[in-house]
Amino acid sequence: MTDIRTLTGAVNTLATGFVNSQILFAANDANVFALLETLRTAEQVARALQWPARTTRMLLDGLVALGLVLKSGANYHNAEIAAVCLVPGKPAYQGNIVKHIANTAPYWSGLGQTLATGCPAKEQGAERPPEELRAFILGMSDIGKMSAREMLDAVDVSPFTKMLDVGGGPGTYAITFLQANPAMRATIFDRPEVLPIAREQVDAAGLAERVGYQAGDLTIDTLGAGHDLILVSNIIHSYGPEKNRDLVRRCFDSLVSGGTLIVKDFLTDNDRSGPAFSLLFALRMLVMTGEGDTYPFSEVAEWTQEAGFARGRLVDLSPQSRLWIAVKP
Repeated sequence: MTDIRTLTGAVNTLATGFVNSQILFAANDANVFALLETLRTAEQVARALQWPARTTRMLLDGLVALGLVLKSGANYHNAEIAAVCLVPGKPAYQGNIVKHIANTAPYWSGLGQTLATGCPAKEQGAERPPEELRAFILGMSDIGKMSAREMLDAVDVSPFTKMLDVGGGPGTYAITFLQANPAMRATIFDRPEVLPIAREQVDAAGLAERVGYQAGDLTIDTLGAGHDLILVSNIIHSYGPEKNRDLVRRCFDSLVSGGTLIVKDFLTDNDRSGPAFSLLFALRMLVMTGEGDTYPFSEVAEWTQEAGFARGRLVDLSPQSRLWIAVKP
């Protein structure tokens, strides 16, 4: 039998997990990790932030406890994880997605009521404030850069010349695919308020002449025609089965014969026994959306087969993400 202290400690760790996240959120919002690229005392950090020395020291010590910061005598500096992932401008920067998660944190306090009623904690239909929208879209870029490169290892994009990135957000996947295939052009489809952010990212990558933009609502609008590759990345978890089924049908209509649809998402095993990340993410969709969920790959296969695609194939991309790839006959 497992030692009872181990069991109670595990429960306590779960129950206090929100404390750790709040420490991270506060440090990220204050840009503490940029300051700690060089050795600094608590007093020096406090002066830079215009905070009290006492509260600054408490935060820095908390970051030490979390393994994000190292302490040498009276000086603090970033541990590797913070230096790589939490300093703006670094290739693996995750600060925007951390800000997005922080913006969603208050809604989790209503999980019990959401479970009892089926109604999401977040008001549906309300537009995100501009700063929250930007954090969300750039957060998608934070997490997309790595998975886009992983997709290139799993999918040969060299045969494709006309890509449609549905709900493309910051255009991270389109940018990565274009960089790997000089013959490809891409269209990023998203809401009007998102496309300026995508344009910023595309222009910064030097790809402005190879990317077009289509404003619209992916739940109802036509997606154009003549595409030989359509990517639907991290979209289906925001919607219910009927909207997803209709989206897949419209993707089929937009593809040329022989064209390929790639659905990337947190697909679960068919018996919903895992992956753990996907099972937990379903609860995130319960809290934040009116109908979102995570789906087993067998259900996505039904959608593509009903739309007319040939039998698809599943590709494990990472412990979190999977691809469902289907070809239009």
